[in-house]
Amino acid sequence: MSLGQWLIERDSYNHIKDFSFFKQFKSWKFMRMWKKIIKRQNKSKAEQSLEEGLFILQKDFREHLFIHRELMLKMADKKFVDTCSSSEFKTIDEFAMVQEECRTKIAKEIEATSEQSRRNVQLLFDAVL
Repeated sequence: MSLGQWLIERDSYNHIKDFSFFKQFKSWKFMRMWKKIIKRQNKSKAEQSLEEGLFILQKDFREHLFIHRELMLKMADKKFVDTCSSSEFKTIDEFAMVQEECRTKIAKEIEATSEQSRRNVQLLFDAVL
């Protein structure tokens, strides 16, 4: 490289390094990295807090919670009054008798589902404790 070319590049370098961007770059870089580290630490703390608080993420809880939810949804679908099949009855007494049988049947099904739910919860307690 010739001396003249070197002098031109040196002057360009000195001129560029006086820009505020290059003067402040070191402090910007430090602050930006510090901000990234703080955000990463906060995210990690939040993830850990969520993982500790959400039972669904823990293997033992997940299985039993899904079973419990399924049982509760089945129980919620039960109907104590069946009006769809009642169109063929001639008297109110016949309708009342069929409805009583329906309620008795549904009550037994709900008791069975409740017993399954209790067993599921007991299995969860046994697994966790």
